[in-house]
Amino acid sequence: MHIPDGFVSPGVAATAWAVAVAGIAAALSAERREEAPMPAGILGSGAAFLLTAQLVNVPVAAGTSGHLVGATLAAVLLGPWRALLAVAAVLAVQALLFQDGGILAYGANFADMGLSGCFVGYAVARVVGRYVSGPRGVAAGAVLGAFVATVSGAVGVSIWLAASGLYPLSGILPVMLVTHVAIGLLEAALTGALLVTLLQWRPDLVAGLDAPAAGRRPVVLALGLLGAALAVAAFVAPFASALPDGLERTAASLGFASKSRFLLPGLTDVTPAVAGVAGTAVAAGLAFAMGRKLASVNDDAHR
Repeated sequence: MHIPDGFVSPGVAATAWAVAVAGIAAALSAERREEAPMPAGILGSGAAFLLTAQLVNVPVAAGTSGHLVGATLAAVLLGPWRALLAVAAVLAVQALLFQDGGILAYGANFADMGLSGCFVGYAVARVVGRYVSGPRGVAAGAVLGAFVATVSGAVGVSIWLAASGLYPLSGILPVMLVTHVAIGLLEAALTGALLVTLLQWRPDLVAGLDAPAAGRRPVVLALGLLGAALAVAAFVAPFASALPDGLERTAASLGFASKSRFLLPGLTDVTPAVAGVAGTAVAAGLAFAMGRKLASVNDDAHR
């Protein structure tokens, strides 16, 4: 549901950017207060994983594709504020390198996928976890949270576009909900499958709900996750479905797809594998740099 430039008005774009700046500042502030900051390698490899997951579109309904956003999964694994930083890095790389989401529309995309995925999904996961104890509650909460976050993100997109005068809310919202219920089911299924696998093999990594984020041998974990992300970008992403995603399908059916604009050319002249690997590396590097900076700030603060 990446909103391109041209779909949001200047006033709405400015408002959404203000929301994004406030959200990122709050996430940075929350991480600075942590006595045990997330290892920079984990944050970087987490961002790389999210980006490659979003490169792999699969068919979800007739004429529509979807992909894992992964924000709720990241919130359960890392904590919501750290997940938000990873999502912020991923969205920036997508807008600048892939023409996947606009630069002016960055704030709206951050709100709809970052804030919704990391906090709406996380809140649902917490509520379910209170009533269903143990690993089963963690998995069930994340699955339901991922679905609710996807639907709430679709509602957010509809509100931004309606506020921009692109299409009346009463017309766009039902279409967005129909397409994104199917995409939400995909998000929930993939979130559950990945989380159950982690709960079985590395339950110490599922730290976002209650325990402090840690994980044994973080360097090994970070390198392994980064390697897996690069492999997916190189060998799986080139075979992603070419069907339009939920927002693209909605725009085509309602007749405003031609209003899409791109301010930068992006990696359009290179092969998908090269573009995927390059984008994954940049996302990992950006999140890693944030993690290193936050770690140095924390070291100074706790001396």
